[in-house]
Amino acid sequence: MTIPRDPYAPAGNTFSPVTLAPAASTGARVAAALGALLVLGGGAIVTLGTVLFAALGMAIGGAIWRHRGKTLPVVGHWVASLCGAAVLIFGFGALTAAIVPRTSWSEVQKTIDSASRATPQPPARTPAESAGRAAARRAMSSPKALQVGMAYGFGFLAIFMIAILGTVGWIGGMLTGFAAQGRWPGTPAQSPSGSYSFGNT
Repeated sequence: MTIPRDPYAPAGNTFSPVTLAPAASTGARVAAALGALLVLGGGAIVTLGTVLFAALGMAIGGAIWRHRGKTLPVVGHWVASLCGAAVLIFGFGALTAAIVPRTSWSEVQKTIDSASRATPQPPARTPAESAGRAAARRAMSSPKALQVGMAYGFGFLAIFMIAILGTVGWIGGMLTGFAAQGRWPGTPAQSPSGSYSFGNT
């Protein structure tokens, strides 16, 4: 009777044990599927499908890395989901800017000017405060300043939405991958023929 031995690395190669993710039980995979349905289904209704686009970004990123013969790590899946959400949000913003008439910005500016004039302000206490108020009024009455301010505001809002919606889509995508494969996306698959890896030095 022969005693099985661990494989040995050929000369000139490296030899290191590989930590493999154990296969998940059926109950855990069913629970992950229900969680994915809840997160992606509910999120798709609330966010108008943005979280689904984020999960699609994860799938595309993972496919690109598999085509290169590598495994996209967990953090890489999160970054891919953020990219998926960013594509949809910035695309929606560009479409909105193209559809909205240019006269709408003038109407917004007039509304802001009317509101600022209607709001009573206490008299300035110092010349510096008076000069500051005059500079603020000039900035608010400038179309360029208004456009720059609105661009910064929409930019910060878009970054916040990308972070939140992309993370929600990442959670749903991770649960979907766990339910489908029995392991978290980004973790190494269990190899049926040993637990050692070889590589050239």
